[in-house]
Amino acid sequence: MILADFLHGCGFSAEFEEFFAPFWLETSDEMPQHLTVEFFRRWMPLLELKREIPEVRMEALSAAVRSNAALRIYANLLDGWLLRAVPGPDHGKLPYPVGPLGEEGAGLFSLMAAMAALPRIAETHAGLGLDESYLRGIAKWIAGTTSIYGSAHNGLPGTDFRQHHWLKHSIDGRLFRIGRFEFLIHSAPDWVPAIYRNRVSGRIEAFCRDGWNLDDRGFRCGGGGTVATLDRTGSMLTGIPVDPATGRAVPGVRRMIDLAIFEPLLTPHEWVPSVHIPGGGGMTPELAGESLRAAVRFFRKQFRKEIRLFVCESWILNPAWMELLPESNLAKFMRELFLFPAPPEERSGLFFVFGRDDGDFAAYPADNSLRRAFHRLYESEGVFRAGGMFIPADGLDRWGKQIYRSGHGE
Repeated sequence: MILADFLHGCGFSAEFEEFFAPFWLETSDEMPQHLTVEFFRRWMPLLELKREIPEVRMEALSAAVRSNAALRIYANLLDGWLLRAVPGPDHGKLPYPVGPLGEEGAGLFSLMAAMAALPRIAETHAGLGLDESYLRGIAKWIAGTTSIYGSAHNGLPGTDFRQHHWLKHSIDGRLFRIGRFEFLIHSAPDWVPAIYRNRVSGRIEAFCRDGWNLDDRGFRCGGGGTVATLDRTGSMLTGIPVDPATGRAVPGVRRMIDLAIFEPLLTPHEWVPSVHIPGGGGMTPELAGESLRAAVRFFRKQFRKEIRLFVCESWILNPAWMELLPESNLAKFMRELFLFPAPPEERSGLFFVFGRDDGDFAAYPADNSLRRAFHRLYESEGVFRAGGMFIPADGLDRWGKQIYRSGHGE
């Protein structure tokens, strides 16, 4: 099938020819298994959706795809681009085949494309000897994406193609849902500050890395402002410190530590899992602490790895929430962490809360407490930002005591 016929069959306008052309392949037009009714029956129950999708809708979608070679080709192309890391177009601009399927059918088409990951993840988990509860955790994440999609599509079920890449980490055996949180395996990322601990007292100091740009409030910015340096003379290390309680750097201060007394809290090559916080609410401090402690046990048992530090970068860790939502579970969680400034993200969090991040934010709905907090933040600061955190694994026995509120964990 030539590209022009593909575009016509999927209901895409001719202007998409330039978008698809660099990645166009002579792909199979066989019926994808994930778009069959049998696949739907086997895997859909794992999602435990609040609003069940009637099987008749899947029957209609499956019949439409069977009768349209272009849709079968598109489904196979998407599977490669989204779940098998085949080079492809910008995921955020991939069109939905609304023309031949309608809004409802196109949304279900995208949801089934995400669910195609489940049997592959099940195979990965079987090889690791994991029970089905871990797979159900992934399915729960997919269910969460339908809420994000629905918030921007009149409540219809579906998933945004921008989120599908996340499932590839689970297929590769690098991402695991353990209790409330997900944990992604990697070494220390470059957005984490330089972290040192006093060998005797246990006091922790964190410093901005070389080249971090800081505004006058201590947040990271895209350029200008104060440029951080971390300098060593003999055993003395000097840099701009991070305030663990506020999540900001202190650009007007230079702090010095003696490396004969302080040691790095992590080394470049050890595992430093990042914590990811799926939607769904219920993020009580108790569940958060339980998830982190369970992750320590999981990595020790499953991979024989001793985890010393967990890290996270997210819109959820914007320090503003501690002021705007002071009694929320989110604020209570943040008070247990060592916070630090994260790289700037102009519209951080909008997609996850509103299902979109385009257009004029002032027109976005304000129909729940979190959305109203976003509007209050926009009115007061005119900017959205992410934040970062780390928590030493050996500090989890003191979880719930806000150990970083004074003495930096001393």
